[in-house]
Amino acid sequence: MTKEKSIANALLQTGAVKLNVTSPFTFVSGIKSPIYCDNRQVIAYPTERELFVKEFVNRLKSKTFDIVAGTATAGIPWASFIAWEMEKPLSYIRGEKKEHGAGRQIEGADVKGKKIVIIEDLISTGGSSIKAVDAAYEAGATEVEVVAIFSYEFEKAYANFGEKDIKWESLSNFSALIDVAKENKYLSNEDADIASKWNKSPSTWGI
Repeated sequence: MTKEKSIANALLQTGAVKLNVTSPFTFVSGIKSPIYCDNRQVIAYPTERELFVKEFVNRLKSKTFDIVAGTATAGIPWASFIAWEMEKPLSYIRGEKKEHGAGRQIEGADVKGKKIVIIEDLISTGGSSIKAVDAAYEAGATEVEVVAIFSYEFEKAYANFGEKDIKWESLSNFSALIDVAKENKYLSNEDADIASKWNKSPSTWGI
């Protein structure tokens, strides 16, 4: 089993990802989806948590960077685990600047003049990740890239990251998840084929 499939399998086993083609989930935007992803659940499972942290570390040990930064809030525990394992300084990035106190958006290690890896739990369109990258550059970071647990593989995400020339990757993705779901009978082959069309056209899927 590939690393991508191992991560996808763990997401399914812990219930962090749920699949339902016949009664799809509804996003806040109104989009219908055969998948619901809440990777925060994985921190409750030590074995799967260790698997994810090891894979993050494997991906990161070949990179040159100074600081691990988690996005608030879902990226913070993963960034903390990784920073501890790799003996790196840690920071976290809010969605917006504080409106009181020092008004900071980034807490922890000072990113000025540093190379940063931002840890995300999930990438859909990439909007929140790009805001975090922008915040890091605004605070003086010299290089920033994003590593996430899971990506829906939306074309819009590739376009948004590409437009800003931001490096990014994920431990697993929608394609690997659908393969694992078929192999382990979470979905029938027919339902998996229906679900697999979702990330190509999420705004019209199920209509």
